[in-house]
Order: sequence, then C-alpha cells, then structure tokens
Amino acid sequence: MISSDLGQEYKTMSLGLDRIRNFLSDNNIGYKKLKYIHIAGTNGKGSTAKMLATIFENCGYKTGLYTSPHLIKINERIQIDGKYISDKDLSFIEKKYDKAFDKYGLTYFERITAIAFAYFVKNKTDIVVLETGLGGRYDATNIITPLTSVITSIGLDHTEILGKTLKQIAFEKAGIIKENIPVVCGNIPEKALKEICKIAKNKNSQTFLFGKDFNAEFLKYNRNKNSQYVMYNSKTKFEVSLLGKSQVYNVAVVLKTCELLKEKLKNINFNVVKKSLKNIYWPARFDVRKLKIKNKNFSLIIDGGHNEQAVENFLNLYKESPFYKKDGKLCFAIMREKNYKKVIKMLSHNFKNINLIELNNSRAVDTKISEKEFLKYTNKENIRIYDNINDFIDDINDNENVVVLGSFFLAGEVIKFIENKF
Repeated sequence: MISSDLGQEYKTMSLGLDRIRNFLSDNNIGYKKLKYIHIAGTNGKGSTAKMLATIFENCGYKTGLYTSPHLIKINERIQIDGKYISDKDLSFIEKKYDKAFDKYGLTYFERITAIAFAYFVKNKTDIVVLETGLGGRYDATNIITPLTSVITSIGLDHTEILGKTLKQIAFEKAGIIKENIPVVCGNIPEKALKEICKIAKNKNSQTFLFGKDFNAEFLKYNRNKNSQYVMYNSKTKFEVSLLGKSQVYNVAVVLKTCELLKEKLKNINFNVVKKSLKNIYWPARFDVRKLKIKNKNFSLIIDGGHNEQAVENFLNLYKESPFYKKDGKLCFAIMREKNYKKVIKMLSHNFKNINLIELNNSRAVDTKISEKEFLKYTNKENIRIYDNINDFIDDINDNENVVVLGSFFLAGEVIKFIENKF
C-alpha cells in the first residue's frame, strides 16, 4: 500500500497535468462524468471542503471528499459520505494500476489523486469536493471542470514553489478558475484579490467576493458547546462547531457556494445546512482533547497551523479561549520549507514553556536549530527537547493545558499516540 510517510510527497513533487490526465484517459477512468467543487487556498481549504461535503451528504447526495495531507493514514484523504476508503479498496485500486503508475511516471500525490478519481467513479458519487494539494494551476486535481471554484485565502506559504509575493501565489491558486465557471473568494488581501479578479475576468468567470458580495461576522462563543455563532449577510445566525475568526470567513464561503449551487443541486436545504454546520468535526483544527493518563488530567489543544497565516489565526483564537495562560506550554515542530524563523518569533511572545519534538521526518527542522531560534527570545531553561511524543506526554503535569502546533505531521503523531493509548 502507498506509504503514509508525508516526506515522500514533498520529495517526489513534480508539478504538471499531463501525466495524470494521460493516465486517467488511457485507463478509461471517467472522471469527467462527475460533478465537482474545486477548492484552493493557503489556509482554510480543508475546513471549507469538510463543511461542504458534510452539507451535501446531509442533503442526500452521495458525496466524495478528497483532502490533504493526512494525519495518520493515507485513507483519510479519500472519503465517501464521511467514511474513509477501506484498506481493501485502496489496495485493490493501487494493485490494479501499479504498473500504469510507473509507466506514466506518476508522483506520490498524483498516485493518490488517481486512486481517488478511480474510487469516486467506481462508486458513482453524485458530487465530489476536491481540495488542491499545492497551488492550483499545475496541481494534479486541476484537470476537472467544477460547478464552482473556491479560493479560501492567500498567504505566504510554499514560496520556494509558488512565488515569493502574494500576487505570484494568487496567480498560481487562481489557476483553478475555469472558463465561465463562477469563483467564490474568501477574505483575501487586496494585492492577491486583484490578481484573482483579473484572471477571472479573462476567463469570463463571475467572482463572488467576501466583504463585497457576501459577508459574515463573529457574534460570540458558546463555551459550553465549544462552538461559535456567526451572522451571515447581517440576517441569518448560524452555530458552527469549528472555532476561530478564520472559520467565520470559511463559513461565509461555504454558505455563498451553497447559494450558487441551489439551481444545480436542488436538494440543498438551508435548514439542513444549519444543522450540518453545528456538527462538523475536523481533527487538528483547534482540536481540544481532555485526557487522563497515569492519574493526571490535562488538555491538549492540537492544531495543524504550519505557516504564518495559520499560526496567527490560531493565536488569535487561543488568546480569547479559556485555555490561554501567559506561561502556556507549547509542543512544537515545523518543516524546513516554512518560514520557521518568523513562526518561532510569533510563538515566543505567547509561550514561556517551549517543548521541541524530534520528528522522524526528513523535512523537519532539527530541534537544535529550532532551539537556537527560540533562544533569541527566551532563556535556555525554558526550552526542553524530546526524542518522541511519548516522553513529552509523560512529562505533562496534572491540570496543564498544552498547545500542539507547527505541523500536521506533529498533530498526526500526537493523535496517533492518543488513539493507541485509548
């Protein structure tokens, strides 16, 4: 079975559409017959995809969902009606096309994407919510024509591949915009938005922009239910189980997308939409786990925030939450291609107790390098280094709140530890 090692994905990366397009065409995988929503963005695309998929499923549609990265198993990326592809189905499709994968030179991500298309076609899904892996223009998912395109946010990430400015990154993300297909845009900086609108205009694609064509505002948190209330277009209140101001923008994008789809997906019912948003679960997004291990009660707040924009979004929510303490405890690891120096500077102002985890991943920043960066802002006695998650969790004290942040790979390791323990 395809390895769950996220390091492989980055090592084998090779942007382009011809390989997967030719593979699918020559192997008669009829992906063009399916209906799609296509989602790109620096942050928020996974949450947006999950919300849309849950809504479609609850409205009675057989719904495929394709996201990345996974936290523990590759199966997480490919779902139908909220259920992961089984090991049996994953193995069957992989074996069926194994030689063809090699023949067409498919990369790690392209193989998973091809398996997803084959699985969705075989199971005759009514609609597929498709999240890009990286960028958009040359992403392996960008071979489809969707009902609607979505761009959730634009920030600085993967700059060594997508470009060093917001305009350049926006150009790559906007590559998912198709001729005469509407595009819904979240809360996006002006420089990036101009680039997106220019591309949309050239493709005769109608744009729907947050803050102009639709809006949403945060009302209040419901601490008892661990949810928040959002007002959409100044008239309709929604309770949402995903927390944070960034999720307010994502919810707005989801609701606008549903409005646009009502003619093509006639079963969309806004009472069902309301109920769906109250019960979304999406791991590693301000994911609070209350645990008891060795007679110690403590909370882990697990978040996959791994770039400047995502970490800023997390910190804004964390500082308003009941878990925030000025002497808070941080469990941290990050990948080398991120602007880790900037992220470490941001975190240093919000955590006194720094715990660095050695990850078994070739892309991870060495803990000694992370320590050196943290030492610019704090004293050595405030930093501890651990060889693995197990040793770190053994050292957590009773009644502590611990933030796990910096990488989806780290979040996955922590969640795997919890699932094995319980």
